[in-house]
Amino acid sequence: MTTDTLYTEALARIASPGWLADGRRLALDRYLASGLPDTRDEDWRYTSLEQLERQALRIPDAGADTMLAIEDYPGALMAFADNRLIWQDTRLPTRMLGTLEDAEAPVRYGLGTLSEDSALAQLNLALWQEGVCLHAPAVYRPRLPVFLRFAAVQAEVMLHPRVLVVMEPHSDAILVEHYLADGDAPHWQNAVAEIFLKPGAHLTHIRLIEGGEGATHTHLVSVHQGRDSQYRGLTLSLGGRLVRQDIQVTLADEGAEARLDGLFVADGRRHVDHHLRIDHAASHTTSRTTWRGMASGRGRGIFDGRVLVRHGTLQADARQDSRNLLLSPHAEIDAKPQLEIYSDDVKCGHGATVGRLDEDALFYLASRGIDPATARDMLLLGFADQALGLADDAGLRDWLQPRLAAALPVLPKAANTREVRP
Repeated sequence: MTTDTLYTEALARIASPGWLADGRRLALDRYLASGLPDTRDEDWRYTSLEQLERQALRIPDAGADTMLAIEDYPGALMAFADNRLIWQDTRLPTRMLGTLEDAEAPVRYGLGTLSEDSALAQLNLALWQEGVCLHAPAVYRPRLPVFLRFAAVQAEVMLHPRVLVVMEPHSDAILVEHYLADGDAPHWQNAVAEIFLKPGAHLTHIRLIEGGEGATHTHLVSVHQGRDSQYRGLTLSLGGRLVRQDIQVTLADEGAEARLDGLFVADGRRHVDHHLRIDHAASHTTSRTTWRGMASGRGRGIFDGRVLVRHGTLQADARQDSRNLLLSPHAEIDAKPQLEIYSDDVKCGHGATVGRLDEDALFYLASRGIDPATARDMLLLGFADQALGLADDAGLRDWLQPRLAAALPVLPKAANTREVRP
């Protein structure tokens, strides 16, 4: 059976309200016309999804027991497991945080409009069942961070989580998407988040990927910013066999600001690919990108960041910073920051490095009686910490830090050390 047939049959099994049915069918037709992206596409030259064609992935069995123990989250939680909503916090009203199917018509108007050009987003639009709508009313500031937990439990399933965020003028919220898996069984999570920030709205958006060894995770985040809005995004790719993250931010009106921070760990044979596109479509807009990457074993990491400053845009201010560590001779990291500028009155720059752990720093720590393994972990945590400022701002470092520490690469004992003599 071809994957096209599998997708068509999957759509036939999904019950949808009337307002969704035609859109799902149209989205699937658009996807089938193009298919999965491949390495002939410049944006996908480093990442192949061929294994998805070979895997007979399916939507999860509706009757299967997918109940999972849920750890404590420091905020309001909606938890999904294999397309089923298994927990929803009642501290926030459903008109603000609820399922996408139940979203009011004026709120869901933008569904699909920010991700029309992506084939994977069209497949998601056709097949999503884990759908969440976060709608922050004007001037509203929730006291609690909002957590969305998407777990894969069954083997050889495909999941298509969909998140729609509408921030009304001068609202402010913290949103955390947490993707994880129960074990190392093969599966695919193909997530899409569309975010609309109206004038003066602020959103802190954290995404944490902790998939198992069999996980393929593709994710598109598309953000549209109004006047004087602020988007602050932190992406942490700490698990999964293959991870592809696409982030598209459009600074559509004056005074809009975007801050994008990220960290990836590519150990073993993991492949992690991050593509960022920041569009300065209006004057007096600002963007900052800080990305950190680590690769060990035969892992491979990619950072591809492009900033576009459109013609006639005045006083755009953009900066990209990508720093990466190679922790084994067989690991690979490709860093490709890009500036595409069509205006003179701008302030833009970028920098990228790929290097190894500082042997002098390791030697210094060893000379103070710190064992090599602890010294390496200290340096790795310090390196990662450069991209975690938003975790502090959101008050979530204590929640994130143990997960980061557990994901650090385990290095050979003799790596990057030299003898310390008494």
